[in-house]
Amino acid sequence: MPTIKDVAKAAGVSIATVSYVLNDRTDMVGEQTRLHVLETASRLGYRPNIIARNLQSSRTRLLGYAWHRTPTDLATSVMDQFMYHLAQAAEAQHYHLLTFTHPADDPVAVYEELIRSGRVDGFILAETVPDDPRIAHLIARGFPFVSFGRAHPDWAFNWVDTDGEAGTRLAAAHLLGRGHRRIAFLGWPRDSLTGNHRLAGYLDALRAAGVVIRDDFIIHNDYHKNSLETAFRHWATLPADQQPTALIAVSDFVAVAAMQVAEQFGHQIGTTLAVTGFDDAPFVRYLRPGLTTLRQPFAEISAVLVRRLDALICGDDAAGPTTELLMPELIVRGSSSAPASPER
Repeated sequence: MPTIKDVAKAAGVSIATVSYVLNDRTDMVGEQTRLHVLETASRLGYRPNIIARNLQSSRTRLLGYAWHRTPTDLATSVMDQFMYHLAQAAEAQHYHLLTFTHPADDPVAVYEELIRSGRVDGFILAETVPDDPRIAHLIARGFPFVSFGRAHPDWAFNWVDTDGEAGTRLAAAHLLGRGHRRIAFLGWPRDSLTGNHRLAGYLDALRAAGVVIRDDFIIHNDYHKNSLETAFRHWATLPADQQPTALIAVSDFVAVAAMQVAEQFGHQIGTTLAVTGFDDAPFVRYLRPGLTTLRQPFAEISAVLVRRLDALICGDDAAGPTTELLMPELIVRGSSSAPASPER
């Protein structure tokens, strides 16, 4: 494990300078030197525990969490559930959440300002993307953080995530067990990390069952109905014995949007078309029929995240970053009945 001396030698500066940078003493070093030292520490894989130790003398007991970003016309109940459980988990460890927002084009600035002003002990991230600039900055900064969600596979940091791949395998196995063979997948845009994990589970399950994968049964939805309507319009032109009899949706929102479009094309959900979602948003149990879906273990995820962040803040990270995938639970309701006639 690299030491502060290694960082100083590689950066060509004194140990005192490295200490000033790691302790955010911006009055003692220039900005160019600070960035050079942080870049060197990141390149060497140095994890500056000294930051966490020094914070103990002036702990705020506040954990920063950026309010989730979604298109303004979409429901946010799923991430609201997560934040509720996160607040409970934080309070169980004697912390409180400090929620904030950030501009989409500059997410790092507010994190840096909160670090410099000493307002939080650490951060909890969510809704990550593969090259998430927040994660890159916090790794380089050596500031305590954990993430609900993954990012670039080469980055070493603490994260917990729902096993979306295993979840969609469960959904596909459920539909296959009920006799469906023509199963479509409604996903998110191609650059969605979470969406791609969930797509992988669908593909694995169908391949394992010997089902031929059809490109026209995989839809990368952009949140608008147009792509769903286009898909259903195409499927309606196929012979009856080639049309999908079941849909696996990447989220409950996409599932409900698909159910509405399907009904416009003459389908009866749970009779002529089976549908599954992902998330178990509170409202889906009240649909008629209720939506079969996958419930994320938000309470467990939140508890693990807060415990790990507390350990980082206290400097107890000798074992290095840890990662964990937690299984979702399949909740079966009326939307996923057997096909109207046996499939071949």
